[in-house]
Amino acid sequence: MANNFAILGATGLVGSNIFKYLVQSPTPSNIITLTRRKLDEAPALALSTSPVDHTITQPVEPDSSKWPAVFGELCKAASSPPIVFTGLATTRAAAGGFEKQYALEHDLNIALAQAAKEAGVKTFVLISSVGASKDSRMPYTRMKGEIEDDIEACGFERYIIIRPGLLLGPRSEVRYAEGLMQMIARGLHKISNGALSNSWAQSGDVVARAAVRAALDEGITGKKILGQHEIVQIGGKPDW
Repeated sequence: MANNFAILGATGLVGSNIFKYLVQSPTPSNIITLTRRKLDEAPALALSTSPVDHTITQPVEPDSSKWPAVFGELCKAASSPPIVFTGLATTRAAAGGFEKQYALEHDLNIALAQAAKEAGVKTFVLISSVGASKDSRMPYTRMKGEIEDDIEACGFERYIIIRPGLLLGPRSEVRYAEGLMQMIARGLHKISNGALSNSWAQSGDVVARAAVRAALDEGITGKKILGQHEIVQIGGKPDW
């Protein structure tokens, strides 16, 4: 029997790595993505190296206000409720201000989570951030904490929160400040053989593997939060 998965934010750093990892799975899978633009060719090329056949559903909807209804129908149409991953996020600069960033990251994620719950989804995996807390004084980490709490209120049977630090890896958009931090992290990684950089920065592919492996771990029930140490521990090995 094939596993059913759905990925939100599949064009992003972690989401695209989740997609690539799933299509390389040794177990047949039905994979759903929902994006505003077509997925980059690089993740799709992984299909050619997949050891088994997967069913990929990749609708494109430029109007994100329609996403909750579309996503709910996609989940209902699956042979069984999919495991949902969301790495849906943006930056303040790309959104055009914090209010617009909040509307995309918080409001849209919550609407999608509610649609998934109504469609019968039991396992929901959120890519959040280190320091996420509704009581944080920093707008960004406070927003992340509010996203975590409001998705939890949806009442999924299994709710897995992934809290990475600085994400390392190529992005489709330019982030100058993050790029500088990535250079520093890569330097520390070489100097300390990974010990220093892994404590505050993780590669997108490592985070993706940790998210998928945690979602497939039947020993994880209820709510589970993976911090940076656990992310590296679970996602550090590239093989299945």
